Amino acid sequence: MHGFTYYSSKLSIEEKIALAEYFYEKHGRDLTADSEINRLLGLYRKEISRSCELMEKFGVVTECAMCATQVPGGGCCGAGIEDWYDEFVLLINLLLGRKIPAERLGKKDCLFLGPTGCQLFARHHFCVNYLCLRITDLLSSAELSDLRAQSGKELFLCWQLERILRTKLKNRE
Repeated sequence: MHGFTYYSSKLSIEEKIALAEYFYEKHGRDLTADSEINRLLGLYRKEISRSCELMEKFGVVTECAMCATQVPGGGCCGAGIEDWYDEFVLLINLLLGRKIPAERLGKKDCLFLGPTGCQLFARHHFCVNYLCLRITDLLSSAELSDLRAQSGKELFLCWQLERILRTKLKNRE
């Protein structure tokens, strides 16, 4: 796509979304047909689901959704967080069948925040890893350890997918 460079923090979130959508439209079918990418997407989907299950089980989902939707500015899900995302994590969402939101819930909220929390499936490492004091006080040390270990599995697969996508797309453009 003319005018775009690979992973530039100088791109707006709208440009990163457009670039991810361009990659998906142009290469999505070939990328998902690639056996290694397809295998990693399946594993990643399972690890994200396991992370979500643990967060639900430990009460994190309820606390985060309440904070994100009731605290002015969305707690840690405030406006500007979306700018940390790059086109590759956004592309992974598209490859996983997740639509990328185009409108904000509120003007002080992250673009990706919805009424029940984040609308993305693949998330930025901060969004996966960060646990505020409210959450860490809620969890036992065993629960915190389990959740952090699970987050690590999720993030490792995301890193593997990003690395492969960057290499494959660099060779195609």
